[in-house]
Amino acid sequence: MGSTLAIAAMGALALGSGVSDSPAQAAISPQERAGLMQSYRIPSGPLPGALNAFADLNGLQILYDADVTSRLKTVGLDGDFSVHEGLDRLLAGTGLSWRFAAKGKTVSIILAQNDRGVMNDASGAEALPAIDIGADRGKAKPATTGPQGPGDRSTGYRPSATAPTTLKTDASLMQTPMSIQAVTRQTMDDQQAITFRDALVSNVSGVTLTPNFFDNVVKVRGFQANTFKGGLLEFRFRHFDTTNLQSLDVVKGPAAMLFGRMEPGGLVNMVVKRPLETPYYSVEQQIGSYGLTRTIVDATGPVTDDKSILYRFNGEFFRSGSYRDVVNDRNVFLAPTVTLHPIEQFRMNIDFEYDNRTWVDDYAIYPAVAGGPANIPRSRYLSPAFITALTPDNMDRKRIAYDWTYDFLPDWSLTNRLSYSNAGYQTNNGFPFGFNQATGVLSRFLTYLPGYTDKNFATNLDLKGKFTTGPLEHSILAGFDYFNYFTPMYAGLSILGSSVNIYAPNYWQFENLAQAQTYTVLGQKWTGVYAQDTISFLDDTVHVLLGGRYDWAETWQSRYRTSAALANATYWASYDKGFSPRVAVLYQPWPWLSVYGNFTQSLGANQVTTQGATLPPQRGEQFEGGLKAEFFDKRLLLTMAYFDITKTNVPVTDPSNAANTLTIGKARSQGFELDLTGRIDDNWSVIANYTHNDVRTIVGTATDPVTAYNRQIAVVGSILPGSPRNYGNLWIKYDADGDLRGLSVAGGVNVSSDQLGDPANSFVLPSYALLNGMIAYTTTIAGFNVTAQLNVKNITDTVYYPSAGSRTTIMTGAPRTFMGSLRVEF
Repeated sequence: MGSTLAIAAMGALALGSGVSDSPAQAAISPQERAGLMQSYRIPSGPLPGALNAFADLNGLQILYDADVTSRLKTVGLDGDFSVHEGLDRLLAGTGLSWRFAAKGKTVSIILAQNDRGVMNDASGAEALPAIDIGADRGKAKPATTGPQGPGDRSTGYRPSATAPTTLKTDASLMQTPMSIQAVTRQTMDDQQAITFRDALVSNVSGVTLTPNFFDNVVKVRGFQANTFKGGLLEFRFRHFDTTNLQSLDVVKGPAAMLFGRMEPGGLVNMVVKRPLETPYYSVEQQIGSYGLTRTIVDATGPVTDDKSILYRFNGEFFRSGSYRDVVNDRNVFLAPTVTLHPIEQFRMNIDFEYDNRTWVDDYAIYPAVAGGPANIPRSRYLSPAFITALTPDNMDRKRIAYDWTYDFLPDWSLTNRLSYSNAGYQTNNGFPFGFNQATGVLSRFLTYLPGYTDKNFATNLDLKGKFTTGPLEHSILAGFDYFNYFTPMYAGLSILGSSVNIYAPNYWQFENLAQAQTYTVLGQKWTGVYAQDTISFLDDTVHVLLGGRYDWAETWQSRYRTSAALANATYWASYDKGFSPRVAVLYQPWPWLSVYGNFTQSLGANQVTTQGATLPPQRGEQFEGGLKAEFFDKRLLLTMAYFDITKTNVPVTDPSNAANTLTIGKARSQGFELDLTGRIDDNWSVIANYTHNDVRTIVGTATDPVTAYNRQIAVVGSILPGSPRNYGNLWIKYDADGDLRGLSVAGGVNVSSDQLGDPANSFVLPSYALLNGMIAYTTTIAGFNVTAQLNVKNITDTVYYPSAGSRTTIMTGAPRTFMGSLRVEF
């Protein structure tokens, strides 16, 4: 390419949330426009496809010589960049450069090659004449999430413009006909959210807690959510760590078409931090209430000079007590990651994780008395401490995963993901068995599992591409996935334990473990194929999504467990298969506004009763309608959605035989959600959400109220436990400038209405409001960025109960807690 090559691209960039430029906006210089920030996830590959994606996200029309660009590759964009930075990154190593035209209302771009090397101002290049065009109504404006911070963080809480790992496509969120929210890395850092639950519950509408041994379990839209990492299922895992996470993406409603069998409320996908080309190092020390101490490190950069091999390492050492008596927790987490892109059209990420955790089980054993929670201290520990505290739980988990993408043609690619984990556990769990309200005596049983191993394998292969048929533009996705979970034979005890008086407990009552063992083998696997086509037309303002999936599912379990031989002999599978369709339409009359609706169904898991009988799988169905809007140069994203979800084949207790289970149950979740996230201006950021949700049984067991109360049976019309009708959250952050630059102050409130605590609706958890705050200051010392930060949660020390599952399983909320941190970055 010895001769000078000129390639021109032109576009109009409308600023503001409206449809046209104001005179003041039109006067903005090209240099100022080039500094506006946008969130990108454009994969590496052929340059033409990357330029087209860049143009779509920035409201530009790009004109280029296809004969030249078709031979060139780009490293892609992943993160927040200005237009200036984004073009530099896309064209790096191609021999091409660019330039803005010097006009105010329209922006013309020149891409050129210069014999003296790449020059971003294209000096010395023979440029084509600039062509001015008016604003293009069908294109989006740049998303200005704020200046990019170290370690690939950015101020502001606006999610990226696309979510390719979660959606398996590179579609814009504004053109995706479903509700998708994200908790960004900056959000987790500002709130010092260490746990999976802390990061999610207050930052996304429709997300609530539920009592569970697996602390990562949450509910979305009233039903338990499934958890994924990098687009692959994480099954039966405990204690997900946020140390190596870039974001938590929440997909609302049944997502079975893309991800297989799951609950109809939605899913949470953990997006892992990726290596950066620019070296970055961070060390942070956190200290907090109840003896909490946490040390975290983050290091990333290139391994080779040509940046074809990158690395990132995240690690954590964590130790803490609890406001609950005898409870403590210790964790070591190591997570190295390598990125390989030996050629421009191929990119691969390889993730390793090692997690060793020791903790005292803290299941939510806390009874109700009459119509509300018992009047005892929230610090009271009612599990059998003689076992749980003296022989703490332990998890030793190893995980390896990879994902690679190969762009074999312009706009066509293959992606493969794979993960394997081996988690060894020792667990001791206490359960409530019965409660005498008159005497305060709580009976308990416990499970003692001295050792077992969960093995998870998951993989998928996706083909995606774009083509045109007449006036219709198609974006297709076709894929295959496979999941296999297996727990080899293990022995354990499930025994009736000692009783405890909740008003005067003896924590150290002896528990007799010299009892008969049970033996169990567990397994699940499923295979699925799926395809969808997003059809766009009418100047890219209408998008119709048609998709479907077919699953073949198997659930394996030992039906009888009194001996190892019997457990092996009765280890057989129940089988099921089913089709999960999805139909959706989105209309985008202006770049800043989208209106959508969708219908989707899902296939749930096979079920096996305590009697060894196989039940039909649960199924979900959803109707959803909503709108999305972007304001303040796409800094601020608003999502509003109405949803109606039904879940069938819900297991209920047979009223004539308490040991039997029937599948006559049907539950419904119907409500409205609002999420507002992002930046108002350069100083103010906000997270605000509100949920109105009615979650109740609409087909249940026919029984009288006394029976329902005594046996905790759901009846028709009863509200599902732990389902508040109204709840919402607000978090506002101010970043100072001028003489106070570096100072950040934030505050928020979490509010929930009353909620019923058990299936029979016999008691109430009272409403509550929690106040939270943060203050931080960042400065430069000897060339290092140093940030000191203090967070206070539940400032008013409110006594509250976030959720419940029955009259003896009520979750208690933490009292006022402090957490301070000191972070050094360079």
